[in-house]
Amino acid sequence: MAEKKKQHYVPKFYLKFFSVANNHKKIKVCIKRTGKIIQNADLENQAQEDYFYGKDLEREEWFGNIEDTTSVILKEIIRSKRLPKNKSDEYYWIWLFILLQAYRTRANVDEFNNVVDKTMKTAMKFDSKFKDFDFDTHFFGYDDASEKALDILLNSLPMMLDLQIKLLENNTNKSLITSDNPVSKYNQFLESRNFSFGHYGMLSKGLQIFYPLSPDLTLVMYDPKVYKVGYRNQFSDILLNESDVEFLNTLTCLYANKTLYGNEKVTDFQFEQILESSQRFQGQKKLELKQFDPVKEDEETESVIVQHHKTPYTIKPNFSFVKQTQHAKSYRMSGYFAEIRDERYRERKNRNF
Repeated sequence: MAEKKKQHYVPKFYLKFFSVANNHKKIKVCIKRTGKIIQNADLENQAQEDYFYGKDLEREEWFGNIEDTTSVILKEIIRSKRLPKNKSDEYYWIWLFILLQAYRTRANVDEFNNVVDKTMKTAMKFDSKFKDFDFDTHFFGYDDASEKALDILLNSLPMMLDLQIKLLENNTNKSLITSDNPVSKYNQFLESRNFSFGHYGMLSKGLQIFYPLSPDLTLVMYDPKVYKVGYRNQFSDILLNESDVEFLNTLTCLYANKTLYGNEKVTDFQFEQILESSQRFQGQKKLELKQFDPVKEDEETESVIVQHHKTPYTIKPNFSFVKQTQHAKSYRMSGYFAEIRDERYRERKNRNF
């Protein structure tokens, strides 16, 4: 069991794509909070914690099996700079891997428990039993938050099958970076509509997901009803310009928990620029809660509804590879608290009331 004590929430095989001099043992690290740079950090010790997924090793071995299959596919993409055939088995392995990576990190676990803590405390304040409770000295969360977050994701995967994946190529003089929380989300569509509520939900209309694959490649997963990325049947050879790389690196930095990673081609000055450009947006994403008056169920029971959403980052990227579709341009907003990508889910929800 001790040999699997060190459990990576960002796979080692993936970090090797960004290793210094492609030696697979060292990686350049930038500490997000202080800006300290370590030129040749030990790759083995990055983005991991002892028994992060538990001592029973069940989840760790499950991830290991997925990584064994996906690593072969991703290595071939980096070698050939080509995606597998659209909707093939290999394509869906990538789709699954990106979504799992988004929900398996320390940053996501902390965010999940932050929602639990704030929701619990908001509801408890309606109960007179907690009138003298010291909320500031207590924190509510799950010890197995990673397990619970992943279970939610796995149950929601059918809702995300409509998302399209394409491969973007960076031939500029600036390298793409990654982090200890490498998957970032954005929503240019809802940003352009000045939508005030959640932008990054699994069903959000206009969702965009970015996953840097190497210093010169990144994967984008997006809502194809809302965006055109490259030509219709162009899944590779979609070029980034220098401004695109800067925006993508800013997003990577914003989503990073503690550390940014790159190879030797990422200069110290480039890391400094990335930290500086992201600093002014860092406080934008926060959890907002709205509570409703208690509803009496019976003489002994009251229900309290607490609604939460995360305010989005607003960096206004002008991506050269993205255009909104005619559907997006003519789309009429629903007026609900969420703009849902697949209207069938909204119709089904409405029928249940």
